[in-house]
Amino acid sequence: MKFFCQLSLLILFLHLCVAMAETEKTLMYSNSVLGMVKLLAMEDALRHNLATYIQAMQTKLDALKLFQQMLHREPMKTLEEREEFMGNPLNALPLLRRLNQDWPKWLSYLRSDIATKTTNAMETKLKLAPSNEDLQVALKGFARIESFYDQEAADMAKGYLLGQHFDSQLTAPDCFVLAEFHYNQTKFSRGTPWYRMALRLHQRSEGKLYQKVLGLKRKRIYQKFAKSLVMEAFSLSIPTEINPEWETLANEMVTEDKFPSIKSALDEYLEGDEEILRQDAAEHKPKPTRLERGCRDWWPRQSSAQLTCSYNRENSAFLRLAPLKMEVLNEQPQIVLYHEVLYEKELKSVRKMANKSDSMHKQSIKPQREDRVAKLHIAEPFALSINRRIADMTGLELQGNTALHLSNYGLGGDFNAHEDSVDLAKRPVSGRLRLGSAISSTEREGNVLATVLLFASDVQLGGANVFPKLKISVAPKKGNALIWHNLNNAGKPEKLTSHAVCPVVLGSHWTIYKWIKAEQQMLKRPCLA
Repeated sequence: MKFFCQLSLLILFLHLCVAMAETEKTLMYSNSVLGMVKLLAMEDALRHNLATYIQAMQTKLDALKLFQQMLHREPMKTLEEREEFMGNPLNALPLLRRLNQDWPKWLSYLRSDIATKTTNAMETKLKLAPSNEDLQVALKGFARIESFYDQEAADMAKGYLLGQHFDSQLTAPDCFVLAEFHYNQTKFSRGTPWYRMALRLHQRSEGKLYQKVLGLKRKRIYQKFAKSLVMEAFSLSIPTEINPEWETLANEMVTEDKFPSIKSALDEYLEGDEEILRQDAAEHKPKPTRLERGCRDWWPRQSSAQLTCSYNRENSAFLRLAPLKMEVLNEQPQIVLYHEVLYEKELKSVRKMANKSDSMHKQSIKPQREDRVAKLHIAEPFALSINRRIADMTGLELQGNTALHLSNYGLGGDFNAHEDSVDLAKRPVSGRLRLGSAISSTEREGNVLATVLLFASDVQLGGANVFPKLKISVAPKKGNALIWHNLNNAGKPEKLTSHAVCPVVLGSHWTIYKWIKAEQQMLKRPCLA
């Protein structure tokens, strides 16, 4: 009986260990700014631990310096001087005793660990540090910002984002990891400027620390920079799939015997005018896509007699007393922007709820590498008042559909162009089953008639919602609501409502979104054709 009890306890312990391991795996910081805020507290704690450790080291150093002063004596150059010194018992006995008793203890003191508790505490905190997967997601987001908005490595390293300068700069290790990311993605033209910046920044005084502590040797950057230039030249001259032989040739270029000449050539290259290097690189950049043009705010503002600004007083009795500001952005399909529909008190309450929730940081499902955003369900009583306002804005039935979702975008967070509705008639039954509960739910409740997107924060740079096929771009503004219909009058998916979210460049992008299903509107819209 005792054996079985012990066995049960062992099994329970193993289950707990597995559960803890799974919890650690689910930690994801880079897919939400709120998640990344937790990293500030982590590094602040580590900085405090480091200060404690330095103080302990300083105390030890002071003790060693004092011992050194106690050992001080004038230098004796001749044998006669040393014999005279040792002939004095007041010198001989202390020296003999020190060598017998003191020096072994000082050696033990030298070898002793400094502030072991502090280093153990730091080690414990670092168990929750971002994983390699998290870093890759962050690098991917940073690369999206660079690509979507055509940013230069030299500018970003110096603290420039979309022409604005900030009191933040990148270091040589930062530039090197970005260069390595682009190289591994075979984006050699994107990688070479980052290697170039890594070499330039490595020349500063901190370069010795990078080499000694981080193992980032200047020679290694030279070699990777040379390889990247070779691979870039091949890929530009032969714009086909990457040939494995190119890597072999690039490796031959940076062998030990060729390094001095490669270094000399790269040093001369680094002395060149950065502006000339930029102009040369610009000739090989692909033309921006329609989505990228929209994200860069290159589309002209649309205007026509149908696009109006007015007060909506019609959808409910409440609106007759408190009308909402409505701006029609597109007539067919209908896209409407409501201004100032969320109250500051509501926004603060929702954010407070999100800060208390672990769901933004520890998610029940392990995030995928492509995740750019963390999501949270909004609970009562917040959902009730917001749903009531959505019903007023849309004039649609929401009974039985109270779900609201709060999203916080991560580093470079975006959403690719997609449609919220699906053509269920064209989807085979087997395909529906494979896609799981999301499609099953859509089929049970009907297709997505309308999407409501409420902006819960301002975004300083980036993060616009764009409709590429309609050339409409909407910048996020706190308190506004963007609403569009995904189905036409026949109840079929409206392809023109394909939409995307541009990468967030600066700011914490919060949105509240809701899908309104078509089946719920049978009494509201009995005739669709």
